[in-house]
Amino acid sequence: METTGKSCCVLILCFALVYCEGFPSRVRPVAGPDPFKCKAIVGAPRSGEEVYNVMQFGAKPDGKGDNFQAFVAAWKATCSSREPARFRIPQGTFKVGPVPFAGPCQNQATIIFEIIGTVKASTDPSEYTNGEWFLFESVNNIKIIGSGTFDGQGASVWKYNDCHTNSDCAQMPCSIKVNRASNVLLHGFTSLNAMGFHIFITNSVNIRARKLKVIAPRDSPNTDGIHISRCTKVRIAKTTISTGDDCISIVQGSVDIGVTKVTCGPGHGISVGSLGKYQNEEDVRGILVTNSILSNTDNGIRIKTWPDSPPSAATGMVFRNITMNNVRNPILIDQEYNCGETCKKPEIFALSITLVAVYTCSLRNGAVFAITTDSVALAPETVADSPASDHDPSPDIAESPLPDFVSPIGLFDVTNYGAVSDGQKESSLAFLAAWEDACSHEGNSTFFIPDGTFFLGPVSFSGPCLNNQSPKVVIKGTLKAPSRLEDFPSPNWILFKRLNGISITGLDGKANLDAQGAESWSKAACRKVMKCHNFPTSLNFINVSHGTVSNISLLNSKAFHFGIHSSDNIHISGMNITAPGYSPNTDGIHVSLSTNINVTSSTIGVGDDCVSIGPGSSNISLSYINCGPGHGISVGSLGKKANEKDVTGIHVSNCTISGTQNGIRVKTWPGAPPSKAYNLTFENITMVNVSNPIIIDQQYCPSHTCKSTEDPSLVKLSNIHIKNITGTYNTKSAVTLLCSTGIPCENVLLADINLTNTVPECPRTGRFSAKGMFHGLEVLNSQF
Repeated sequence: METTGKSCCVLILCFALVYCEGFPSRVRPVAGPDPFKCKAIVGAPRSGEEVYNVMQFGAKPDGKGDNFQAFVAAWKATCSSREPARFRIPQGTFKVGPVPFAGPCQNQATIIFEIIGTVKASTDPSEYTNGEWFLFESVNNIKIIGSGTFDGQGASVWKYNDCHTNSDCAQMPCSIKVNRASNVLLHGFTSLNAMGFHIFITNSVNIRARKLKVIAPRDSPNTDGIHISRCTKVRIAKTTISTGDDCISIVQGSVDIGVTKVTCGPGHGISVGSLGKYQNEEDVRGILVTNSILSNTDNGIRIKTWPDSPPSAATGMVFRNITMNNVRNPILIDQEYNCGETCKKPEIFALSITLVAVYTCSLRNGAVFAITTDSVALAPETVADSPASDHDPSPDIAESPLPDFVSPIGLFDVTNYGAVSDGQKESSLAFLAAWEDACSHEGNSTFFIPDGTFFLGPVSFSGPCLNNQSPKVVIKGTLKAPSRLEDFPSPNWILFKRLNGISITGLDGKANLDAQGAESWSKAACRKVMKCHNFPTSLNFINVSHGTVSNISLLNSKAFHFGIHSSDNIHISGMNITAPGYSPNTDGIHVSLSTNINVTSSTIGVGDDCVSIGPGSSNISLSYINCGPGHGISVGSLGKKANEKDVTGIHVSNCTISGTQNGIRVKTWPGAPPSKAYNLTFENITMVNVSNPIIIDQQYCPSHTCKSTEDPSLVKLSNIHIKNITGTYNTKSAVTLLCSTGIPCENVLLADINLTNTVPECPRTGRFSAKGMFHGLEVLNSQF
């Protein structure tokens, strides 16, 4: 392949590094959803918010003195507030030494730490006994945002930190440290001239850094832009980093780290490592670096480990769509990092490199770039000593054909992004990477899951996509979820959100979504006391319009199998939803706050409602559904919460309900606040050995969890038509109408009901029961 001038390098690399053969397997990381994705993250004022301005506590915006006491007092007030709270650094220049911002805080609402002005660090290194300037520790749900600047004033101390010129060099304090924290957003601010690292994130989970500016001179020593250690689920996006060391460095214990749309340079590039310097280092796994630009850096992407390092592992690393501009060493794996003349060289390293695609590179200073697609033992490359300059022509790179698995344009196969179909390796990062490309593709695109079994943690496929045109999702394989509830930080396994025109199709009867819910079912009793961990829905639509789902099997969900919320115009067909009859709360399909939903030609057998239609649902059509085992087809429950939206236009027809606890049911809570459910039609339904074929229950109170059964439900039920219901039942009750005593059921029609009791010698009395208030109840041409 030919290089041209200052051309760029677009590459996709999957690296798997194993330090010693036969090393014990590690716990699989689970990729969770970004807690801030698609949320308003700019920190707009909130209703009832209390603002704690540091100037109110005595801070002076003159760039002099020490504002430590004012900052500490303002944070104490912010952290102890029981209302939504904001810590604010206003316009001006505030000088301050090291300050701890420690939690946990009183309020469960997100705290906003807002910097509008500039803070300048004290330049006396002796003040920084703990190694950081601003420390955010043991805090949960905090946004550190604003257009202001953290000025570390590092120029005055870098001479103490430069080990090349100072034998007594010492690590200087980082500007911002996030330690033992969760659900943290860093957004919008500038970190300038840190003494050491600019931002150090450690022992934390669910961290997002977005639209930051990190700036220091090329010659500033050890001024890494963002340094990550012992963290899970960190996302860095749309950030510009120019420093004297690594733009981003990812070291031991880092799992599920995503970097996208980062502009890096000058500096030392983006690095995994160094690794192996210390005993008992934790593994690194699941690193995705994508769609980024590196310019005028010493290195591009780099993996570095110490020689003679103790055993550990770094696996599942994906680097793709990277642009290199005038980079000295674009791709570097260095397992002899910092190895002087006396260090012990590593004896054997197993290094596996999978080359997906390399197009062109710009190289400088005569660099040699060589990659092979085989797993090989690497030896140092001998390069003839010859003078080189930036003006020397780049060495030619041999042209080679693209790998056989390169997909047609518009087809995004998850295995091309590192997903492995062995049922063991966690593939969330690969799935999200493939989705990002499919969603941003100009023109028609297909997100493809091939044959095989993929172990997949919780993932969120979010939009809107380019031109508001969603990819087609084609599934030919099996997806398996983690079995532990602790691996789900939110109540979703596979979430599709904010999408238009999404199509999800299964191929060849092999599309299975197995939630492995059996372990969690034993813990479901906590729902009776309302103290539960998240029980995730297997497949969830939120804010989806004009979508189709067909020929998918959902197995053994931990909670609902398929949720549809705040969505419109969704067509579902050919579904096979299965869980044991004893599995709790495993509704097949649950609809809420949605319109124009059509479910047809599907088989559902679960431990709860085959289909449940919740508040705010309108124009819902269910037809040709085989239901059972389970609790039948339900409208409700309704009225559990205040201000619920009405339900209207429900049409259930041509269904078969077999071996279920209930047949068709409308259920509302006692004491429910006012709302309505009207224009409900159930017709042409066959019951096979059903316990309670037809039920209206306005005293619905499962597991005695309602506050009171004395107060009547105020959900108004009207225009309920139940027609042509045939089949068998196995209890004394064929029809039970238990309406509210406070507001009548209105215009209830039962026509052509023909149900046969299968219990020998069952008394005729009690087969029809009607209680509560009615205004217009008709029973025509019926026998039960």
